[in-house]
Amino acid sequence: MGLPVDVSVIVVSWNTRELLRPCLKSILDEPGVQVVADDAASAQPVLPGQTLVEIIVVDNASDDGSAQMVQADFPQARLIANRHNAGFAAANNQAIAQACGRVLFLLNPDAYLLPGALTGLARFLHDYPEAAVAGPNVLNPDGSWQAAAFRFATLWDLFCEAVFLSVLWPRSPLFARKELGGFERDAVREVDWVQGCALAVRRTVWDAVGPFDEGYWMYVEELDWCRRAKSLGYRIFFTPDAQVVHYGKRSVARARSSVLPLGFRSHFRYYRKFDGRAAELAVRLIALLQMGLRAAISALMVVAARGAARARWQENWRAYTGVMREAVSVWR
Repeated sequence: MGLPVDVSVIVVSWNTRELLRPCLKSILDEPGVQVVADDAASAQPVLPGQTLVEIIVVDNASDDGSAQMVQADFPQARLIANRHNAGFAAANNQAIAQACGRVLFLLNPDAYLLPGALTGLARFLHDYPEAAVAGPNVLNPDGSWQAAAFRFATLWDLFCEAVFLSVLWPRSPLFARKELGGFERDAVREVDWVQGCALAVRRTVWDAVGPFDEGYWMYVEELDWCRRAKSLGYRIFFTPDAQVVHYGKRSVARARSSVLPLGFRSHFRYYRKFDGRAAELAVRLIALLQMGLRAAISALMVVAARGAARARWQENWRAYTGVMREAVSVWR
């Protein structure tokens, strides 16, 4: 590309065309940011004082016209159109191998930037040289904050989640420890890991830690990567000075019964990799408890509900029982 790119924004998409459009538009509309076009015909003179950004979109074999939309409406972006769904980890690695930015910013297609988010993250990493990774304040569409910065979970944390203690007392430092219960998200804080829906990492740190583990097809890859980074002494921070709105799970909502078991397969693999077989077995037992409770509630709601609500509860029941089957597949 030739220009000293400040931030590479990487978006991995699968059948999210209508959400991907505002995601990419929010990058182009970001004040103080100049997108360095991949298409020479779309290139603009570089303005002084601007944060130079490149956009790389990896389309994982969508069948909804996402790739064609990017090509037609966002010529500034570099499009990588995969012929098969390579998964989130592999697709990000694919883009990062081509990225030129000093900072890598991974952004979900079902998320969009609020004004100042990119410049806020870049400024934060400049002002906090000890920060290897930064996660912004992630908001729900209604403006409430979304859990996106965490501690590494213990078996106690997983149990609290399984039996709804973290849901009933979300501000409790005891029952919602993993989600930083009680933290107001209004101050800079060092954390263990941040969600991959909006994650900024220095390129030098990424190269030192290595790519995402492609053994995870979906979910957990950013948790795995952050744990490896922390083990090498790198520090990870949450900052409220950048805000991103994330719809959350919208891109996989229609396929929940197939996607949720895949997510838990990654979950079990993570604990086996870092904590050993005994910890993995304990996590599988907790997952059986967690999904058993939710499957029972879903079964009751299937009987009580009607119409579209009943169909959603049926999908939930299939998802939860699918996880239970995954949990007993110990030797996968």
